[in-house]
Amino acid sequence: MNLVPIDSGYLKQTLIELLNIHSPSGYTDQIVHYVGQELQNLGIAHNVTRRGAIRATLKGRIRDTLDRAVAVHLDTLGAMVRKVKASGRLAIAPVGNWSSRFAEGGRVTIFAENGPKRGTVLPLKSSGHAYGDQVDTQPISWDHVEIRVDEKGPENIAVLRNDIQVGDFVAFDAMPEISPGGFINARHLDNKAGVAILLTVANAIKQAQVNLPIDCHLIFTIFEEVGSGASAAVYGDVAEMVVIDHAPVAPNQNATEFCATVGMMDQSGPFDYHLNRKLLAIVRNTVLAS
Repeated sequence: MNLVPIDSGYLKQTLIELLNIHSPSGYTDQIVHYVGQELQNLGIAHNVTRRGAIRATLKGRIRDTLDRAVAVHLDTLGAMVRKVKASGRLAIAPVGNWSSRFAEGGRVTIFAENGPKRGTVLPLKSSGHAYGDQVDTQPISWDHVEIRVDEKGPENIAVLRNDIQVGDFVAFDAMPEISPGGFINARHLDNKAGVAILLTVANAIKQAQVNLPIDCHLIFTIFEEVGSGASAAVYGDVAEMVVIDHAPVAPNQNATEFCATVGMMDQSGPFDYHLNRKLLAIVRNTVLAS
C-alpha cells in the first residue's frame, strides 16, 4: 500500500488558525464558517445540518453501497457568566466537564451583547501578599474563581451590568506554541488537533487525486464537550465510523503523547470489535511495516 504524502506545513498552519478561533460548546458559528470555507477551498461538497454540524463527502467510485465516516468535534471547553458581582467581577460556570484549577490565570474573552470584553480568571484569594497561606488552602471549585474584567470596576458597575449579562459565553485563549523541537502546546488541542488532522488528510487525498472505493463522510460536530456527539449527523447510509479525538494520558491508560491510540472502550462500554481489529490491522500492515 502506497502512503499518501502529508503536508505538515498545512497541518501546522491549519491547527494554529483553528486554535485562534474561539469555539466553546454553544458558541461555534465562527469555526463552523471557517471549516466550511476550508472545505470549499479543497473542493469538497458539504452541508450544515439543522443542529449546526458539518457533513462533507469525499466521493467514491462504487455506488449503491454503505458509506464510511470520520468524525471530529469543533467545540471546546469554556465557561458562562452566572453573576455580575458588586465589585464588577464575574462569577462563572463551566461549559463542559473540567476543573477550575486549569482556568486560573487564563486570559478570556467575554462575548457581551455590545461587543467582546477581555479579562483574566483569578482565584478569589489570588495575592500571597494579601492572603498569605490562604492562597494555597482555599478550596478549588468554580465558586472560588472569578473574572477580573479589563474595565473600570465598582464605579462603573452600572455600565458593566448593561454590557455583560448572565448567560454570556466566556472563551479561553488557546495560547498556541510550537517549540523548536516540534512540540505543540495549547489549550483546546481537544479537539482542534483532530480537526486539523482530518482537514490535512482530506487535503492530501485531494492533492494526490486518490480514487476512494466508496463515499466517505467527514463529520464536524459542535456539542461533544456537553455530551452530544456525531449521532445527529450520521445517517443510515453509514456502515462504519471512526472518531478522531484525544486519548487521556493517565495511570492505567495505555496512551502516550507520542503515538496514536486505538480506543477499545470508554465509560459507556466497548467499541465495535470488528472495526477495532480492522484499524489495528491497518496499523500493523502500513505504519509499522513501513
